[in-house]
Amino acid sequence: MATSPGKSPALEAGNTETTGLLSATVVAGLRNLGAIISPPLTKLLIANSLKLTLHPDATIAPVPEIYASNAACAKQSEYAVVTLYALATKHGWDGLHLRQQLEQLGLDAGAVDELSRVYEDSRKELVLRQLQLGHSFPHITDIQWRIVCDVKSSTSDCSTGVANFHINLGNFRPSSGERVTIVEFVCNAEELQSLINRLKEIERHCNQMAVA
Repeated sequence: MATSPGKSPALEAGNTETTGLLSATVVAGLRNLGAIISPPLTKLLIANSLKLTLHPDATIAPVPEIYASNAACAKQSEYAVVTLYALATKHGWDGLHLRQQLEQLGLDAGAVDELSRVYEDSRKELVLRQLQLGHSFPHITDIQWRIVCDVKSSTSDCSTGVANFHINLGNFRPSSGERVTIVEFVCNAEELQSLINRLKEIERHCNQMAVA
């Protein structure tokens, strides 16, 4: 199998993996760092991109010198760094793995050093930020239940005497104290016991994780 001069098959495979995650726009933006964008401005841009990643809703003071010479190029690189850190965090890369991926893209060595250093130093904050994305699970603070009994079955006018449990899980709005239903369901005694057993299993698992 023929390969391009100076490149091993393993390196080419790794390069394919990286470019599969990063779009051409992102790769081009990263290649601007330390090349079209000077090394001092590269450091400023990476630091500013990290702030945008960790605090997207905050008002971050502009750094006009980053955009003075080539605003379009700087914005592309800023977008590239934010995307890189988001993907690296999502896929659980450590600093060494990030460095290896960047080196395969043929980036400026100084830019690779700075991107890797900032990522490693801020990895914990990036992971915590990633965990805040998306929808959180509902927080249940109140359980209501009552026993209901069918009046008659589908085949007879007489009650079967089977008791069912009407379960309502909800919480209270902090502002008004109004109760809000999250989920409501009906189950028989056997199903209720199965639910209780599963909840106990979850409780045991959480206790084991807490002391591990």
